[in-house]
Amino acid sequence: MINNILITSAGRRVSLVKSFQQTIKKYNKNAKVYTCDINPILSSACHISDGFLKVPRVTDKDYIHILKNFCIEKDISIVVPTIDTELSILATAKDNFKKDGIFIAISSKDICDTFYLKNSTERFFLDNGFDTPKSIKDIQNCSYPIFAKLNNSSCSIGAQIVYTPKKARELAKDKNYQFQEYIEGNEYTIDIFIDSRNNIISIVPRLRLEVRAGEVSKAKTVKDRQIINVIKKLCSILEGAYGCLTVQLFKTKENKIVFIEINPRFGGGYPLSYLSGANFAKYLFEDFLGRDLKYSEDWIDNNIMLRYDAEVIVDGNCF
Repeated sequence: MINNILITSAGRRVSLVKSFQQTIKKYNKNAKVYTCDINPILSSACHISDGFLKVPRVTDKDYIHILKNFCIEKDISIVVPTIDTELSILATAKDNFKKDGIFIAISSKDICDTFYLKNSTERFFLDNGFDTPKSIKDIQNCSYPIFAKLNNSSCSIGAQIVYTPKKARELAKDKNYQFQEYIEGNEYTIDIFIDSRNNIISIVPRLRLEVRAGEVSKAKTVKDRQIINVIKKLCSILEGAYGCLTVQLFKTKENKIVFIEINPRFGGGYPLSYLSGANFAKYLFEDFLGRDLKYSEDWIDNNIMLRYDAEVIVDGNCF
């Protein structure tokens, strides 16, 4: 039986919370979806959820203790992580939580560690024969434009096209910056669900039509057979992968697939996949209950998502 759900680092993930709320009722009509955040009073998703917890930063020594106590108090069955910085920490704590009947829906620590940094991600792709942008060490004598990004960033923070050696030298003062060749093409994010038996259950490519502040604002589902097939090949070597993963890649005009990164968590654009018929919360619940899942492409092709700003109004006198 599934009792309650906890979505961590909820922030603005209102659609994700709602998708879990709508799905869990089919398994337990009394189940609730809780959230936590470093500042839940200013988190729209926390106010949409059935209850929330204020937590310290994930790097705080008391974070895991506080989180686990809340899970026990609220009878949490499944914890769903959402941000990069917490993945390795929660993957390490997975067995500890399991002792109290709490399942953290996360990939192995090896998977989380590998794809947290840009340089180890690049090594993974190259070692396994997948195309990825080549690193550039000599920024003075390379061909421009090139691409710069921070080694441990998320949401495209710091990522930018660099057109001159002068600008590259300025960025290089920050030793965390990595430089690589600039790839032109259509950018895709692929939502993937892998079950506990290491079976691929769903692959949904989303063409990124517009991005705002590092998160997709306009996108379209695309049943691109070339992309789906290469993702199947990729997943076949992802030992320890579990649940929702997002893969970012470019498809060039020459139909070359160039991998950028893998994030072993729900991505910001997942609501498009959900609303197109790929319900990852359902897959997670079915897998948690030990039921057999089958691979499916029964989702709507060419479905377009156009995101917009909405409001959650809260009475500030209550806090």
